[in-house]
Amino acid sequence: MFVALWPLLALLCWRLLRFTLLPLLHPSEPKEVPYWIPCHISSFFKDYNKALDNARQHFKYTKEPYSVWIAGARIYICPAPDDVACIYRNTTTISYHNIIKDMYRWIGVSQDGFNKMFTLDESAKHNSNMAHPQAPAIMVNEYHRRQTKPGELFDDLLYQRTVPRIHESLEAISDGSNPSIIRQSADGVTVSLLRLCKDLFLRGTTTSFLGKRIWDVNPDLLDSFMVWERTNWKYMFQMPDIISGDMLHARDDIINTFVKYLRIPPEQRSDSNYFVKSIEAMMRDVGCNEQDMARVFMLHFWAVLGNMYKVAFWALAYLSYDPSLLETIRTETKAASRNGQLDESYLAEKCPLLESLISEVLRLTVATALVRDIVAPTHIGGKTLQPGHKVLISYRQLHTDHSAWGMDPLALGPTRFADNPKLYSSKSYRPFGGGHTLCPGRFLAKRSLGYAIVAILTRFDISMDVEMTRKAVGGKEKGGIDSIRFPTLDASKPSPGASLPVEGHDVYLVLKEKH
Repeated sequence: MFVALWPLLALLCWRLLRFTLLPLLHPSEPKEVPYWIPCHISSFFKDYNKALDNARQHFKYTKEPYSVWIAGARIYICPAPDDVACIYRNTTTISYHNIIKDMYRWIGVSQDGFNKMFTLDESAKHNSNMAHPQAPAIMVNEYHRRQTKPGELFDDLLYQRTVPRIHESLEAISDGSNPSIIRQSADGVTVSLLRLCKDLFLRGTTTSFLGKRIWDVNPDLLDSFMVWERTNWKYMFQMPDIISGDMLHARDDIINTFVKYLRIPPEQRSDSNYFVKSIEAMMRDVGCNEQDMARVFMLHFWAVLGNMYKVAFWALAYLSYDPSLLETIRTETKAASRNGQLDESYLAEKCPLLESLISEVLRLTVATALVRDIVAPTHIGGKTLQPGHKVLISYRQLHTDHSAWGMDPLALGPTRFADNPKLYSSKSYRPFGGGHTLCPGRFLAKRSLGYAIVAILTRFDISMDVEMTRKAVGGKEKGGIDSIRFPTLDASKPSPGASLPVEGHDVYLVLKEKH
């Protein structure tokens, strides 16, 4: 009976979605004035950035807050940079703690584990030297800040862990063992750029944080992570299990890997870093079981890994499509190479064009959104946002605002930030968020990205495999680089940090080692 009715039920559900309109309401007191546009619920889940673009166009690009109703939930949208700055400063009537709690619940942390992670115990070991004691879930972020802010722990992570992993990956290209290699010839080695960036930053960063034993537990961990990367929007939107099998399988494989990892005696994985050791010790101290610990590891593993490899892909893609820009970066960074070694501090301090390029790539590729809970009436942009609802900040909208970035905001301007350094502090530029939740990994991200890019340019002559790239991204049947389309950014789904290219798009490079 159920099988026979299934097509009818599916058709009914589709019709309900197809013909449900989203009201976009200007929040005003005391009465709201509704505006309707033909934008059904399913389109928001299919491409939420496009849905927001439609809303922005409908309101003639107003900077006033407005709201959307989605399946009974109300979300306020605040497009004005000044209003965004107010939201970041507001820690009284706008809260992010419930969002963190939702993430813990959705990833499957047990009620017992949830209580232990969100209970403030001033006598707990992790609070012994804290001026302001924290619950374990909040303390995890404090450990991340300590690890990634400039200082001794940061230097260990960058110089003793990240930089050596970058060189190991590039050495594997030279000896033919890097998994990004597609073929070898007298002209050099052809590599998949996306796979190369995965090896540089996914494998390298995982080893830098967790140590080498993680690969003994699960050599295919990154395969599951990449499935998770393509499907975690289903987790963010809390889609039904019946259509989330791929996401759930990847999630469970990653969590099970961490369970097995945590069962290895600590002395056998002593090469993990401060962050990993600290959160593990804290969670064991408050009595979390290994299943819950693994789920917490999963969330932060995602946060640590889900950005740098994508930005590296886009930066190197732009360079490979523009040989003159590539040579300009080579020229600027040439003095950093001395006696066969790269001076990382020189790259960080004396290469403004390199920093500008990375910052511009972040602007173009970070397409995620920030969500907060409204816990009391909040006055923003002359409107009153009511408690019990959420407020959303779209970084994509900020980063493509014509008033801040010109009439062609989607075009790469590699010297944009070098020409106007004030843009680094622009209210329309939020690649790492803002306020007290500003991403603690921003220093590591930009410096390791710059180092990896220059390490590749220093070690190899780079050209594009035009035919393989054309097959991946399309273009004219004949011609050089100019005839090939640039990979398309997949900004349709929420993602922490930068977005991936649409599935199947890649760039193929020929790397020839310099002598």
